[in-house]
Amino acid sequence: MPTPSIAVTECDASPPGAKKRQMFVPALRAVLARTLGPAGSFLLTLILARALGAEGTGTFYVTLTLVTGCALLAKFGLDTALQRFVGAAAGAGDIGQVTGIYRQALRIVGLLSLAIGSGCFMLAPAIAERLLHDPAQATLVQVMAMSIVPFSLLGVHSAMLKAVGKPAWGGFFEAAAWPVLTVSLVLAALLSNELSVRSVAVSYLFAALLSLFSGYLVLKRQMPGNTRAVPIPSPALYASCLPLVAVELMNYALLWMPFLLLPVFTDAGEAGLYNVSHRLAAQLGLLMAVFSSIASPRFSAYFQQGNDRELRRLAIHSSRSMLLFGLPPALLLLIWSDLVLSVFGSEFAAAAEVLRILVIGQLVNLAAGPVGYLLAMTGQERTLRNVLIVTSLITLPLSLLLIPAYGAVGAAWSVTLPMIFHNLACSLILSKRLNLPLILISAR
Repeated sequence: MPTPSIAVTECDASPPGAKKRQMFVPALRAVLARTLGPAGSFLLTLILARALGAEGTGTFYVTLTLVTGCALLAKFGLDTALQRFVGAAAGAGDIGQVTGIYRQALRIVGLLSLAIGSGCFMLAPAIAERLLHDPAQATLVQVMAMSIVPFSLLGVHSAMLKAVGKPAWGGFFEAAAWPVLTVSLVLAALLSNELSVRSVAVSYLFAALLSLFSGYLVLKRQMPGNTRAVPIPSPALYASCLPLVAVELMNYALLWMPFLLLPVFTDAGEAGLYNVSHRLAAQLGLLMAVFSSIASPRFSAYFQQGNDRELRRLAIHSSRSMLLFGLPPALLLLIWSDLVLSVFGSEFAAAAEVLRILVIGQLVNLAAGPVGYLLAMTGQERTLRNVLIVTSLITLPLSLLLIPAYGAVGAAWSVTLPMIFHNLACSLILSKRLNLPLILISAR
């Protein structure tokens, strides 16, 4: 099979129009693959909300959020680091190093996920009692704990596919395969009148296993056989992974810490109301991910070239485009919050205020533009990390102060206020260090 370096050479020899198509078509496929994930997750939330109500939905998603955090820790930042190291090796045609790094990642993530998953499995009774306030849900926690290993390893295979030049497949297995498969299995359980929180957990486990197996098969077709593996020095790999996993855990804490604290101070029903509102508002955040995934490499290229004019132009254009696409659905969610939430069940209309608060946060996020990505792509990674640390330190006391008193509304403010602070801080830093406009969308 052709090596990635040969593919690059062929691309360089193509006419200008062909080059644009070769850049645009893979990007379009990757975006379409990524959108399947939120669509599947949204459909799953809708099905569970209608079938299980706020309490059942809250119980499942609190457990899912917990094991997602565990899987994030188990991946150790390798899902991002692989794209850097494997991408460079593939571009140089060093297939031996591609294979070596892949095997290194499998060993690290496999051992970490097995250890963390086993720990969660053994602590399931305590987690069920203290987090869910229901010792009978220990079995649910145990089933979900078993999904940590396949879900973590799936992240490795998704990153590998992106790194070897298959971004659409990588995006599909990263964000779409397991929610789409979970929805299919849940619908089968619903049709057989056997849908419960535990059967949903079993569906999720099987979806993770099937996604991992499928991802392995697709990657195997891209990897040449009988190649001598050449791993990179472990210190270099760890040095890259440690800051990455720290940033990912802080981002996770910012988004999900208030949600995990909700059942501790209130109940699973309140968590269920918040969960639906959070996932609706998060659809607006998809615009940030889609536009930034396309613009980020260009941010980096313009910065390396010293092309401040094009960097500024692209930053402003991206910000305006995100707000333009995000404003209509945001207004819909703000004005008709009750009506939209009632689609999930009449009891969810009580979370209208929660949804409005979260949408305001997402609107600020879109209006500020891709400020976090700009910092990361212009050599300001440590600054971004420091901003995230401060933002995380704001989130925890806000959650502890507001959630016991105001429940889901308090959780919404505990996410929204730090989000506003984060965007403002990043905008100020970019304005001073890169001479970008403080408010990108208002620039002339």
